[in-house]
Amino acid sequence: MLDFMQKVTELSPGKILPVPVDYLASHTAASFFTWYAGGFALLVLPWVFYKLLKKNDSVPLMMWIGGLFTSLQESALDTMGHLWWPTNLPGPVYIGYDLHVPLLIPPCYVFFIAMTGYWAYTRIKKGLTVRGVFTVWLLISLTDVFMEIPGTATAAYIYYGDAPFKILGFPLAWGWLNGTCMLMTGFLLWLVEPHLRQGWRRLMVIFVAPLAFGGAYGMVSWPYFNALNWPLPVYATWLWTAFSLVMCLIVVRFIGAMVARATGSGRSVAL
Repeated sequence: MLDFMQKVTELSPGKILPVPVDYLASHTAASFFTWYAGGFALLVLPWVFYKLLKKNDSVPLMMWIGGLFTSLQESALDTMGHLWWPTNLPGPVYIGYDLHVPLLIPPCYVFFIAMTGYWAYTRIKKGLTVRGVFTVWLLISLTDVFMEIPGTATAAYIYYGDAPFKILGFPLAWGWLNGTCMLMTGFLLWLVEPHLRQGWRRLMVIFVAPLAFGGAYGMVSWPYFNALNWPLPVYATWLWTAFSLVMCLIVVRFIGAMVARATGSGRSVAL
C-alpha cells in the first residue's frame, strides 16, 4: 500500500523529449503503414471523382484536399502528445517543432480525418437523435483505437512517457479526442455546406476539416496535454486525462442537441 501511494503521488516527468536517433522501425512495419495510410486515400479517389463527374457533387473532393491541409497540424499534436516517429520512415514531408513528419501522414489525414468526417456529415444530414450522434462518435472513436493499436504494438510509432489508459502502447485518450474532432469535422460541414454551394464559395469547403479538427482539439485536448506536459503527481495525470473525456462528452452532447433539433429528431431534447 505504501509503495502504491508513493507511486501515484510521485511527479511525472512532464517533458517533451526528442526522437532518439537510433529509433528505427522494422522494414515491414515502415512499408506496411506507409502503404496502409496512403492506400486508403488513393482507393477513395475513384469514388471522389465519380461524385464530382457523375453526381455534380464536389464536396468529397474539397474534403479530400482539405485533409492534406489538416495534416499540417500533426507536428504540433505529436509534440504536445508525446509521439515519436521512427527515423527511417519514408519522408519527411515537412519538419515542424523539430519533428520529422513522415510521408504517411498527409494521406492518413485525407482518409481517416477528412473522409471520416464526411461520413459523419452524411449520417447527420439524414437526421440523428442525440443517441444517434453519440453512436456515430463512439463508432469513430473505436475505429481510431483499432486502427492505431497495430501501429503502437509493432513500434511503427511510439507514444513515449507514462500516458494514462494505455493498451499495447496506445493511450486510449487519443481515441476519444480524435473521435470528437472527426465528429466535429462532419458537424461543421453539415452547418456550412448549404451556404457554400455557389461559385467560388464551394472552395471554402476545403477549410472545413482544418478548422473543425484544430478547433475541436483546442476545446477538448488541453486537459490531456496538461497531463503529459506538466510535472504533476501521477494520480493528477490520470484525473486530467479523464477530464479530457468529460470535455469530449460535453461537446458531443452539444452537437447531438443541435442536430436532433434541426433535423426534427429530438423535439423533446433538452440541454
